[in-house]
Amino acid sequence: MQFKSLKLSKNEKDNPIKARKVKKVIKKLVPVILVIAILSALAIFLTTLSGSYSVINYIFSGNNLRSTNNRVNILLLGIAGGTHDGRDLTDTIMVASYNLKTNQVYLFSIPRDLWLPELKSKANAVYEIGLSQNNGLGLVKVIMGNVVGLPIHYVLRIDFRGFVQAIDAIGGVEVLVEKPFDDYLYPIQGKENDLCGNEEKEMDFNEGDAKKLNIDPGKRKVLILPDGQIATDSAIEERGIKYYSCRYEHISFEKGNIKMGGAVALAFVRSRHGTNDEGSDFARSKRQQKVIEGVRNKILSVETLVDPQKISELIKVLGKSIDTDISIKEAAEFYKLSKKLDKTHSFVLDDSPKINLPNDRRSLLIHPPSKDYGGAYVLISQDDDFSIVQGYVRKVLTGEITEYEATAAARIRN
Repeated sequence: MQFKSLKLSKNEKDNPIKARKVKKVIKKLVPVILVIAILSALAIFLTTLSGSYSVINYIFSGNNLRSTNNRVNILLLGIAGGTHDGRDLTDTIMVASYNLKTNQVYLFSIPRDLWLPELKSKANAVYEIGLSQNNGLGLVKVIMGNVVGLPIHYVLRIDFRGFVQAIDAIGGVEVLVEKPFDDYLYPIQGKENDLCGNEEKEMDFNEGDAKKLNIDPGKRKVLILPDGQIATDSAIEERGIKYYSCRYEHISFEKGNIKMGGAVALAFVRSRHGTNDEGSDFARSKRQQKVIEGVRNKILSVETLVDPQKISELIKVLGKSIDTDISIKEAAEFYKLSKKLDKTHSFVLDDSPKINLPNDRRSLLIHPPSKDYGGAYVLISQDDDFSIVQGYVRKVLTGEITEYEATAAARIRN
């Protein structure tokens, strides 16, 4: 990294000793700032709940990192944080595998609702369970490594509050909004579990009552509306939204260059129901990349580099928001070698149609009757040892299944 644009004042030019000291201080700060840039970009990556080639560029590439069979595998976790119940549940679970020979990354998304028989819980609770045993990162690395059949060399967990605070710490970022849009269903922080005047109740349904409501018989939690009616479709996102309208707010973005604080930038990259064609994964990914560039440019600008207060605040904010086993030296190396990355391939390990599966299976995971899991929505592997998932991951990494083939069946269905 060069600092040719750094200009010295007249007094500094007249005082070469002072000028050398300024340059020396900046040189020492570069590794720290690089790490901050990486972690800030990772925060954006996780808050969008989707993959990003730009962010992966910050993470991978190199030969001096821990690896197996020329692959570096990192587990990425995102949590909401805060003080509400479930603050340590992981909303985002991804395994990224970097091939040191081909300089390509394979990104595997694991659903939060995946059922883990050995823990008798969903995948999103593993980190929380590990924390109760004083082994949050250690447990989640082992469990998720077993799911995909890969050794996990590194893990990084970040909460979304860190993203907001990091943006604010650097004084906001300039972002070009190319298309104006509205989102009338943006989630309000802290109201994720608000019942909006309704009531949740566990009830035991016999076959007759269950048939009338088109649900499975047995004990299950249901939503009781103010008029006493049972909303059996409340667990279905596109239908349940109408029962939980108090959980959402209307956000809007106008076209043009906008200086965004942390909360606004978070809304910009997390919005999932935008109008004007801004509700797709592709549109969200483009918005994400814009903010990433804004964050990187601001953090690595001379304005930030020569401001000890901003640097101190960033380190403090990210230190509280991040849990990782990546050392500063390793993070700096990830960053320095990132330009070798050639291509990123994304795969979702879920219940969507897949091809090239053994025994004529149509999907990696299936959705079992909720009554078998206490009324909870879960996804289970068709093999309790996750061998079908592991085999699929192995075929992807060896090139037997391409990204195009992996989504072919889903495209036909849609």
